[in-house]
Amino acid sequence: MQRRPLMMLALALVLGSLSVLMVNNFLKKQDSGRTQSLRTVPVVVAATDIQAGTKLDALMLKVVEWPEEALPSGTFPDTPSLLGPLPPVALREMRKDELVLAYKLSGQGARGGLISRIPEDKRAISIPVNEISGVSGFVLPGSFVDVLHTSAAGRSDDIPATRVLLQNVPVIGIGQNSSENEKDPKLVKAVTLLVDPESGQKVALALSTGQLSLLLRNDFDASLLATQEITWRDLGPSQQAPAQLRVVKREHRKPAALATRVVTAPAPAAATQVEMVRGLKVTHQTVTDTAGSSTPAPQAAPGPSPDQTAR
Repeated sequence: MQRRPLMMLALALVLGSLSVLMVNNFLKKQDSGRTQSLRTVPVVVAATDIQAGTKLDALMLKVVEWPEEALPSGTFPDTPSLLGPLPPVALREMRKDELVLAYKLSGQGARGGLISRIPEDKRAISIPVNEISGVSGFVLPGSFVDVLHTSAAGRSDDIPATRVLLQNVPVIGIGQNSSENEKDPKLVKAVTLLVDPESGQKVALALSTGQLSLLLRNDFDASLLATQEITWRDLGPSQQAPAQLRVVKREHRKPAALATRVVTAPAPAAATQVEMVRGLKVTHQTVTDTAGSSTPAPQAAPGPSPDQTAR
């Protein structure tokens, strides 16, 4: 009569042991797969907000662990390899915890400020402005403008005319300020434009032969329009219907937030509750994941920001 309870107890112990072994094997496999998926590598990120034109130093940078499978190209494993003997300059604004990528930096030893932000084959030229020609101070670094030239030069009747000299020209400075963080209108005496060398020659000649004015563009409008010369005859009432706007090239500029690829460091992982089964004893333990998250950080698709001028 006592054999049956003993057999049932023995069978229960065997089945319990098998269950514990199966659970332990399952947890080990899960932990092994999770460890492989969370393999990380050291990368350099910004330790603070960095403005464009700033010469980098070690205090602006820090090294964090980053998921290897989500690592973009152009990263740096440590600060010495990034800074080198002659630290580079930030060509683009970077936010705190954003990855420092090679395309956002100048060459080694570049000077800071506006000079480092002038691309190859481009030039910076300043033109005088006042409250009227400078659009009441609403032209700021990062804006795009068209340049108008009013002059009687080259006309047989010596009557002044206004023509569009350049289109879609980026503004990289106002007065002695080149920061794109400016939001409020500011009256200045000069505006600095980024142009190609030939357009710079046109601007210099136009300054000596007439008056220049700026037309402020919408941030997203990068189109080139067909233009015509306007004289005093066009100022009076016309019996004809207004000429239809002709677009030579329709193009839209992507927002700055999307044009710059922003990659930020992964957030610290939250603590996880793990259930431990040992024989017939079940315990709970809190485990903090220090290897980083395997989820890639959100990335904005890079988009072109054309700097076009009408020749």
